[in-house]
Amino acid sequence: MDHTRLSVLSLNCWGLYIVSKKRRFRLEAIAEAIQQASYDIVTLQEVWVQDDFKKLKSCVSTKLPYAKYFYSGALGSGLAILSRYPIIQTSYYQYTLAGRPLKVFHGDYYVGKGCASVCLEHPLAGLIQVFTTHLHAGYGTSDEYQGHRISESWELATLIRSASSQGRQVIVTGDFNSVPTTHNYRILTDHGFMADSWLEANDRCCISPHQRPTETDNEDGSEDAFIQRFGVTCNSSSNTWSKHFNPVSQGRQQQRTHASKGDRLDYIFYRRSDILWCTNSCVVMTGRIPGTDMSYSDHFGVQSDFVIGSHGSPATAHQLPQHTKRPHTFDPIATISHPTYTNLDMTTVQELILLLQVDQNRMEQTAQRFLRYFVALVVLVLVFYVAMVVVPYRVAVTCDSDEMLIVWLLPLLVGIPLVVCSVLAMVCLLVGFVFGYGEKQAMHQFVTDLQTLLHGIQLRNRGSVTTSLDT
Repeated sequence: MDHTRLSVLSLNCWGLYIVSKKRRFRLEAIAEAIQQASYDIVTLQEVWVQDDFKKLKSCVSTKLPYAKYFYSGALGSGLAILSRYPIIQTSYYQYTLAGRPLKVFHGDYYVGKGCASVCLEHPLAGLIQVFTTHLHAGYGTSDEYQGHRISESWELATLIRSASSQGRQVIVTGDFNSVPTTHNYRILTDHGFMADSWLEANDRCCISPHQRPTETDNEDGSEDAFIQRFGVTCNSSSNTWSKHFNPVSQGRQQQRTHASKGDRLDYIFYRRSDILWCTNSCVVMTGRIPGTDMSYSDHFGVQSDFVIGSHGSPATAHQLPQHTKRPHTFDPIATISHPTYTNLDMTTVQELILLLQVDQNRMEQTAQRFLRYFVALVVLVLVFYVAMVVVPYRVAVTCDSDEMLIVWLLPLLVGIPLVVCSVLAMVCLLVGFVFGYGEKQAMHQFVTDLQTLLHGIQLRNRGSVTTSLDT
């Protein structure tokens, strides 16, 4: 076994119970593909059915004997990590903001979205902390969950910094539901000090993390070349499960827009160090399952390969491909551990604060609206209750046989609305007060954290704060 090489795979398996098409068959095919490859670490998202994980774990056990599934929420996290090296520690951090209870069909609130983590014992690198996550999706063009995703990225960056400050090698993978132009990406790279492995390995393409691909960027016109050039992992027109799937989109003749070709939403980040270098990164599982005309998942996978030196013998240039022989700069651990040290500029932090404050105000308005619904429903409940009591009493007093029909129909006409309004009133109280104000308070705390960071940056820029590098 070559311990100087480390191959990592990240894949969203699209393993939703009932909803995902051909789930069992596809998960078996994914397991077979992993078994035939030579991965050292595999991180999976959307493995919602535990029996699917058990079968996959059994299939790949000869190559990846160490495997952990992570439990969270009412329906499970859907996250799993498999490794060639011993797993000596596991943890799961549930994000503070991850969905809303009334968005039942979104489901994020009920799975307890968060970040799964394992600590591996590597013979050369020592301790390797591997994180995998699945951030909240946008669900439409309005993207009502932007604030949630920013807060999730912030919490993840905090976990990353904590692991890095302990001197561990850190690898972060997953479906981030964010293109490289988003604030989420910048939080992870500029505040979490993560390097985008795909971008590093493909720098010969001169692709900026903020560049959006266009039709003219595709040199040879083929879909596969476009996928590999821009790292497309989702919504590709060559993926049979994509809403943009176009079975005739493989030739030059068809003019296609970027939207129909997909986005880069899945990443493998890592902390640069003197012993960990990324040598290659590519999009994998882009083809069809053998013997079928279907893709493995609605996402493609990402594979990144690393060279590992030892603490006494760091990776050297002769171990690296020609295009990676470039300055390999990284932040010292003492610097990363300082709270005010960040590569986020003040303008970006101020933008984040403004975005979260807007979201916070929206949350408060939503909570107040549900509380108004609650008051209105309570009034209706009282009206219906009075009707249930007064009408039978009046009929009994008057002894009018013609009005007895009303008494018989009363449970149907008033009783059912009374029960419905009572239930809805409780729902509105829980959603408006318990969840609504809880969500607003949590967002307020994130705003406070960012304001504190901004104040720390200002003090550091004025020289009032001495970092570890200055001492």
